[in-house]
This record gives sequence, structure tokens and C-alpha cells, in this order.
Amino acid sequence: MSYKYLGVFIAFLCPALIGEIIGEYSLDNRYFFNSGMQGQERNHSSFTLSPEIFLEEENSILHFKPKLRKDNEDNERNLVDIQELYLINLLEDKEIKYGISKEFWGVTETTHRVDIINQTDTAESFDGEDKLGQPMVKVSFEENWGLLDFYALLGFRERTYPGNDGRLRQPMIIDTDNPQYLSSAKNKRVDFAFRWSNYFDQLEIAISHFSGTSREPRFVVSNQNLKEIIPLYEVIDQTGFEFQYLLGSLAIKSEIISRSGQRDRFTAATYGFEYTQVGILSSRLDLGWILEANHDDRLPSSPAVIGSRLTFNDISDTQILTGIIYDERSEEIGILLEASRRLGVCCSLSIEGFYFDDTNEDNEEFKLFQSYKEDDFLRFEFIYYIGD
Repeated sequence: MSYKYLGVFIAFLCPALIGEIIGEYSLDNRYFFNSGMQGQERNHSSFTLSPEIFLEEENSILHFKPKLRKDNEDNERNLVDIQELYLINLLEDKEIKYGISKEFWGVTETTHRVDIINQTDTAESFDGEDKLGQPMVKVSFEENWGLLDFYALLGFRERTYPGNDGRLRQPMIIDTDNPQYLSSAKNKRVDFAFRWSNYFDQLEIAISHFSGTSREPRFVVSNQNLKEIIPLYEVIDQTGFEFQYLLGSLAIKSEIISRSGQRDRFTAATYGFEYTQVGILSSRLDLGWILEANHDDRLPSSPAVIGSRLTFNDISDTQILTGIIYDERSEEIGILLEASRRLGVCCSLSIEGFYFDDTNEDNEEFKLFQSYKEDDFLRFEFIYYIGD
């Protein structure tokens, strides 16, 4: 039995062993307005179970969170994973975390350039927000000079992708069964990283460095099947810088990386601002405006994003996020919608949608959304919360 299946088995035993369990069940349905470019179905449903356990003592914390996902159409979206299974020891001058964990780096809203510790679960969502658990040892020091984290990352998780019957996938089949590595240790390599961060009044900055197997693969054509591509995981060094400055209701943000190891060294950045109008029209509604631009040396052009977040500040925690992604060179437009609302104490409902607009098909520039032009969708998710 693999450690992933063992983790889910333990999760069901834990209520009897240590008491109450929290977490969530979720049911979602993605409705696509057109059949896929490879003939995929228009309705895709899935079920997710994610229990969660905390156990705290005087100087230690145990956290356990497995995740099980089952999809009705795409077997590659089926997942049994340990998202979190770690022990934290709180010592006098440091904090040590052992186990499997998820660590987020970054300050921007749309593209998280510096966030590299965990592997992306692309099969779950194409926006890069969902991650897989990463085995690690983390040692943290917090002093008046800031917070300094050191990581030893024990082993490598391969990126997940939609399968042949999945949606929001590339036109060529990605052979995830035969990945290639430049490291002789392959997926057993130990990677290292550190991150320093600090606050100076309204200014927050962070500097990080990662040395190890890239979470973002490059693709090579299979020698066995020219219709398949194979992920190639290279060894990289990436240095990142995060910047956020708060000026009243205005937050100025930036993330910049420089990476070597994937052909030529390149630089990529996301930068912009978020401005919040509190109590618009003398109400309890808050309206936030987001504007972010992107740059990547590897691409001929990168899109800009303008969006708004409407927060109702009600007992149901109602929020609506809308955005427009525009690439001037390729003339592509993407329109996104995310909305969520609690349904009493037990449940919540969320809606997510994306519209890919390619109004100028004669434009021969590189296009980010070319593979998704038939994948406009609406996703409805119902979540039931376990425990309190």
C-alpha cells in the first residue's frame, strides 16, 4: 500500500483514535459550452473528500490532511494525495517542521512567479492555484531582522495533467508515465531552498532561492509516438524577489524571478496594484480593483489582467471576483468569474467560469489560449463542511 492510500485509511481511523475530525466533502460539475477539440464530453463531474485533523500539545503541532478526488470522465483527475502530514516542534530559538506540507510564496494575485516549493495539480485546475503535498524538513528562525526559512525537499512530485478525455488540456497527449529527468537521482533528488522576509512599516519584502528539480517541465516529442510529448524535468536555480507596499487603501505588488537551468537564463515578473474602496455608496460593500501586468523572457508577449473583487461583508461571506485577461500582441481576451457564498453553517456554494475569446483568428502571433478555444465553461461546486 502506497503512503497516499495509507494516509486516507488513517484519516478514517483517526476519529476513533484521537477524537473529532474536520474537513469537507465537495461535489462539482463543469459544464463546457462546446465539445472538446479532441471530442471530449461537455459535462464533467467530480467528488472530493478532504478530512483534516489538528492535534496540539504544549510545544508541538500535528496536522493531517489527505485528499481524495474522483472524476466521472477523466481518470487522470482521480487523485489520492496527502496534502499535509507534518509535525511542528516549537523550540526556544527556532521552529522545525517535519513531514508533508504545502508552502505558499508570493504577493501578487494572478501569477505566482516565486511560488515553487509545491508541485502544481494541473489536472484539478488550469490556473495553477492547486498544489500537491511536498515531503520536507523546514527550519524557521524569527528575529527582529525578519523570518528566515530553510527547506530540505525530500523527493520530487511530478506535475499532473488532464488525460485524453479531460478538458482544458493540450492538443498533444502528455505521456506522464515516462517522464525524463536531467538529474541522475530522478525523482529521488533532495532539493534545497531558503526564503527571508520582513516588514518595515507599510513595506513587505522577501528574497528566496531554490536549487533543485524544476516544478515546471519542458516538453520533448516522444521517440515512440510523434503525437505524444514527454515532460522533461531539469535542474534549475531560481532566485526570487517579492515586494508589497501598502499606501492606505492601495497595495503595490511585484514578484520577480531569475532562473537558470532551462536553456538560457531568463527573467519573469508580475507587477501591479490592488485598490480597495471601503463602504461603497455608504453601504457595507467593499470593492477592490486589481491591475497586474506580466513579463516573461521566454514568451513574445504576456497578458495583462484587470479585475474587481466585490465583498459583501455579510454573515454568508459572499464574494464576487471578475477579471479580464488581455494580450495586446495576440489580441486574445479571457474573461473570468468566481463567486462564493456560505449556505448556513454547514455548506457553501461557488461558481467559476472562464470565456476564451479569439476574435482575430488571422493573427499569427503566439497565442496562450489556442488550445482552450473550445473550452469555455461554468463550474458549480457544492461544499459540505465536516465538524465545526
